[in-house]
Amino acid sequence: MICNMTFALLAAGSIYAQAPSSTSVPQESMRVSLYQLSGSGTTTLADGNLTNYNDSYSNEVGDDALKMNNFGENFAILRSNYKLAIEQRRKIYDADTTFFSMWNMQQRNYRLIVTTYNLEHPGLQGFFVDNYLNTSTPLALNSQNLIDFSVTSVAGSYTAERFKIVFRNPTLTPLATLFSAFNGRLNGSKIDLQWNVNNEVAMSEYVLERSLDRINFSPLYRATAANTGATRSYSSADANYFKGDNFYRVKAIGLAGDVQYSSILKINGGGLTQEIMVYPNPVSDKKVNILITAVSSGKYQLNLYNSAGSRIILPSMQVTVGQNSQTIELPATLATGIYRLKITSPENVSVVKTINVL
Repeated sequence: MICNMTFALLAAGSIYAQAPSSTSVPQESMRVSLYQLSGSGTTTLADGNLTNYNDSYSNEVGDDALKMNNFGENFAILRSNYKLAIEQRRKIYDADTTFFSMWNMQQRNYRLIVTTYNLEHPGLQGFFVDNYLNTSTPLALNSQNLIDFSVTSVAGSYTAERFKIVFRNPTLTPLATLFSAFNGRLNGSKIDLQWNVNNEVAMSEYVLERSLDRINFSPLYRATAANTGATRSYSSADANYFKGDNFYRVKAIGLAGDVQYSSILKINGGGLTQEIMVYPNPVSDKKVNILITAVSSGKYQLNLYNSAGSRIILPSMQVTVGQNSQTIELPATLATGIYRLKITSPENVSVVKTINVL
C-alpha cells in the first residue's frame, strides 16, 4: 500500500529515510538533493528524494512514500504517474530509468547533488540526462555527483520532466536502435554525409566507412560521441570519392565495445560504375576472360583459391579508367572443381567470383 509520508530535512546532505539493511549486504540507495545556489556559491537545501534498492521490494508502486507539496521548490521521483519522495524498488543489474518531476521552480541557479551508495554492479553505468540542454553526464555509482543548472524565462528550463537518470549495463543489454537517418549527396567536388542518432547514451564513437563493392569497408572518419541522451546529428565529407558507386555505412561503438551499424548508403560519384565480370563460367579450356569497368587506373591482383584454401597466383591486370578486358590462362595442371577467384583493386578492395573449372 502507498504511504502518505512527510519527512523533515534535518540537515543539508542528510539521508531522509533508510530501508532495512543487513550487516552482510550493503544497503544500495540513491539520494537526490535540490539546493538553491547563490552567486557566492553558498547553497540552501530546497527539497530532495530517496530511492532504496533491494530485491525484496517490487518495482510496482506500493511500499513508497508519496511526495507532499512544498510551498517552495519541489523535486520528486516520477513513477507510473505517481510523484514520490521515497521509492523502494528492486536492485538494478541491467537497465532502468529514474524519471524526476519538478515544479514551483524560480528563475535562479540550482545545484543537484546525486549521492549514490553501493550501486556499482559489474558493468552497470549511470547517466544524468538533461532533456533541455541535451546533455548526458556520467555518474559515479558509489559517490557524490554535483549537477548545476539554471532556470530562466525559457519554458524548457523549468519543464517538469527536464531530468532523468538512465542506468544501463552494456554487457547484459544489447545496444538499442540508434540510427534514425543516414543521408548523403554529391556536392561539387565532395560527397556530403550526415547521420542522426536517437537516445544517445553510453556511446564511445562513430566510424564512417566506405566501400567500392558493398562488402569490404575501410574507415574514413571518426567522431567522438557527445552522449546527449537525445537526438544528435553528425556529418562529414568525402573529397576523395571514386567516379562510380561509393558505398557508405556508419559503425557505432558503445563504451563497452558493443557495435551497431547503420544502413548502407550508395552514392554515385558522377562517373563510371565499377563492374567486374568473369566469363565463360564454367571454364572449359583453362582460359577465363575478365572484364573490368574501372573507376581508376592501376594494377589488379588476381588470386585463385581451391576448396582447401590453397592459393594460386595468377598474372595481374593493368587497367585504365573505363572498360578493360583480358584473357587469363589458368595452369594447365589445374584440377577440375570449384574455385574462388579473388580480384583486388589498387585501392585494396577485393571482389570474389566463384568459377567452375571443367
